[in-house]
Amino acid sequence: MNIGYISPTNPFVDKKRWSGTNYSTREALELVGHTVEWIKYDNTNLFLKIYNRIIYKLIYGNGTPTYSRLSSWLKVKTIHENLEKYDVIFIPGQIDLVAGLKTKTPIIYYGDGTVPLMVDYYWFNFTKRAINEAKELELKAARNASINIYASNWARNSGIKEYKIHSSKAKVIPFGANLSYADTDNISNIDKNDRINIIFSGVDWKRKGGELAVNACEKLVEDGYDVRLTIVGIKDLDYRVKGLDFIDYLGFLDKEDETQYLKYLDAWRKADILLLPTRAECADIVFNEASAFGVPSLSVDTGGVADYVKNNINGYRMPLSANGEDFALKIEEWIKEDKLSILSKEAKKYINQEIIGELGELVLINYWKIVIFLKSNYL
Repeated sequence: MNIGYISPTNPFVDKKRWSGTNYSTREALELVGHTVEWIKYDNTNLFLKIYNRIIYKLIYGNGTPTYSRLSSWLKVKTIHENLEKYDVIFIPGQIDLVAGLKTKTPIIYYGDGTVPLMVDYYWFNFTKRAINEAKELELKAARNASINIYASNWARNSGIKEYKIHSSKAKVIPFGANLSYADTDNISNIDKNDRINIIFSGVDWKRKGGELAVNACEKLVEDGYDVRLTIVGIKDLDYRVKGLDFIDYLGFLDKEDETQYLKYLDAWRKADILLLPTRAECADIVFNEASAFGVPSLSVDTGGVADYVKNNINGYRMPLSANGEDFALKIEEWIKEDKLSILSKEAKKYINQEIIGELGELVLINYWKIVIFLKSNYL
């Protein structure tokens, strides 16, 4: 199959775009024998910059320029490839591109949310006009795509409800763990008398619930546990947090840098629990990365988390109202009842069955369901 892959940066080399999802989905498709070609477009031209910085704000006020029909038009007009030569066009994110393409070639869109879900969840203080424009664009995209793939049932259900997408055209394929299969061999065998190695991984301290994670660890220390909280992904951590005795601050680690990537892997191999009390989450690959290392996830029942953290299988989802002490007590329960080693093994089992799937190591730990879907529907 000849697949056209639309991305603002080169998906053959850029491992950072959308947390590595663009690179990994492209890689998975190629590894099973498909031909993948990068379809370029210009998202840095002068007209687009003027529109984003000035014109959009004059028309819509506070909002996101990407979610507008003029942005769609300005980007699509810079695509010069013959789209009809492809069997399928795959577009991760970039809703404006999905909305604006004019082609008979089937378009497959892969996203993690919808506009109605983002308002007052990720997006705040947007004007009504900006929100309405974003909805219009997303409706156009939903109708233009042959298939809308969502990273969670939370997002899929919204797409069906808000845009009347037929259920047969709305699929759920969770994000994968953007890691090599060979890098993830780890099973935790924690003993209640051992140090508890907890990892917090995210780039947005506030939204990911960083203070709650610290509060939980402070409670564990107060209750007599030997705790180490490794913090990964945060570029500028508050000095108060850095100075706590149980904190191991690694900062932001670039997976494209071999030394930093190995440091990231080492942090996971030492970890016993992923603690991520996120306040808002569409879908996070870090949950599947945790499961790949046999690390149970303790998070929150919000957004699309339920498709990544399965209660009493690879972790547990606390209510959004849970405080630091609540998270600490759940961890203490896991330790006292010897649940950690069981959850660790179940997490590994889950990742093997649900994420690696029937194609095994061939497509790493990611996106085999996309490969199977394309094979079933377009070959």
